[in-house]
Amino acid sequence: MDAAPADARQNVTSFRGDPAVGLRHGTSSALDLVSEAAEVIRDIQERAADSEARAKAMAESALEKLQVAVSRIESAEAARDAAQETLTRLSGRLQQAEQELGRTQSRIVATERRLADAERQMRAAEARAANAEKAVSQIEDAIRTQLVGLQKNLTGRSIRAA
Repeated sequence: MDAAPADARQNVTSFRGDPAVGLRHGTSSALDLVSEAAEVIRDIQERAADSEARAKAMAESALEKLQVAVSRIESAEAARDAAQETLTRLSGRLQQAEQELGRTQSRIVATERRLADAERQMRAAEARAANAEKAVSQIEDAIRTQLVGLQKNLTGRSIRAA
């Protein structure tokens, strides 16, 4: 416990000499301290003003970037909407084309069937025509044979009658 009073004595500054000199010295020191404090406060205010200016510039820059980003987003959304509209339109046209393709394929199948039927009918007609030509040829041969036979009979009768 004796150590505490000894420490307290060390923290005390004694002013020796003329009290007026000490007062002038104290006043001068106080003015110096006030001056230093004022300087520190001015430095803090300048740094604060600089920081505020930088913060304001950064905020304005961020705002400009945000406005550009918003503009780009709006443009992208408009492009997306236009693309969606085009896609919808093209999808409708594709469905129409697919339906038309189905109808065309059905017509092609029907036409191919009719063509196959026409080819069968043509082959049947060609076969009938060939058979008819054979029959006509046979009839012509039979007529010739009979005409030749009649001619021989008539010639033979005329010779005998004479």
